[in-house]
Amino acid sequence: MTVVEATTAEHDERDWPVKPAPSAFAIVAGVLALAMTVVTIVSLDFSPRQVWEALSRPNAPMRGLANPDFGQLLSERSRGPFIETFRMAVLGTGAGGLVALPLALWSTRFGAPNRAVYAMLRVFNNIIRAFPDLLWALLFVAAVGVGVLPGLLALFFFTIAVITKLTADTLDGIDMGPLEAADAAGAGHTQKLRTAVLPQILPSFTSFLLYGFELNLRASAVLGLVGAGGIGSRLEFFRGQGRWEEVWGIVVMFFLVVFVVERISVVLRRRLV
Repeated sequence: MTVVEATTAEHDERDWPVKPAPSAFAIVAGVLALAMTVVTIVSLDFSPRQVWEALSRPNAPMRGLANPDFGQLLSERSRGPFIETFRMAVLGTGAGGLVALPLALWSTRFGAPNRAVYAMLRVFNNIIRAFPDLLWALLFVAAVGVGVLPGLLALFFFTIAVITKLTADTLDGIDMGPLEAADAAGAGHTQKLRTAVLPQILPSFTSFLLYGFELNLRASAVLGLVGAGGIGSRLEFFRGQGRWEEVWGIVVMFFLVVFVVERISVVLRRRLV
């Protein structure tokens, strides 16, 4: 072996990445997780036989999966509620996004006008994130009655919770150089946010809006089950009558639309971020 080959071999051995050994904490955490899973299954008295018996009942929902009613794809009675669902998702996402942007800006130490606003918005954001979309729908159905309005309000608050959180996390990692330059130039508080902060987060914020629209489109179908309008009300109607073929026909229709919307959203988000 020549000197050059020996040096190259020594260099390769030195630079070869070494796979780190699992830490004791990771091993203990894995064992505890496995033990908790086993204990949970045993305590629930779970058995595959019970699942099979439940799915093979004469009136089981899975019975309709073998023969879904694809006529729901073109049915006028299903098309109207679905358009209603789509409108709820669009309006809830748009209105919630408009409110979420300033809330996210004011939820940071450099974006809040003062400490009082910063503290109040932090508490407010934590509160609205504690409520899932279905609970918001139940509350608004009880407050304003059955229909599209409670579903729209539920998606509005759900969008605020999600978009504010994601945007605020992005704000924590922005480049502070432009903000310091704007401050040195004597710019006002609003001017600093508009010129030094917004250009940095707008692509991510737009991506979050598209992601929120995907979530709202899926959630709006579930909200209808509690009386908040949309295609979910149609699903609940057929479910109550045990007409599982029609239920699965609507599910297939909804899956196709959500799949197309998700693919378009993924492509747009990749171009933005």
